Amino acid sequence: MLVTDTRGFRVLTLQGEIDYSRSRAAAKTLFAAITADHTRYILDTTQLTSVDSTGLALLFSFCKKCYSQGFESRVVTGQTSWSRLLHFSKLDRVLHLYDTLDAALDDDVPVLSPSLSILDY
Repeated sequence: MLVTDTRGFRVLTLQGEIDYSRSRAAAKTLFAAITADHTRYILDTTQLTSVDSTGLALLFSFCKKCYSQGFESRVVTGQTSWSRLLHFSKLDRVLHLYDTLDAALDDDVPVLSPSLSILDY
């Protein structure tokens, strides 16, 4: 995972695959990156080549943890081969999704409260 700070956001870039065998290690790394030093996070998943249901659960859990701590989270998915799973699983209703990192950075509207509560999902 690559971690950078850009324009007030902590950007976490995931690479490779997130599946059952890798999800525990990825979760540990992701959750450790959420600190009180930063309140705005972007999870860039455009370099992920494969995501299964445990990977989707990890993306959701990361955003839910941010939300529960009062932090903002955005997810960049691009046109990856697996991004349609977010629609099929209805996670696109509670996660703030963007096609590009620039679009996520340029969106001036804080996205602290989704249309459906991420805590109730």
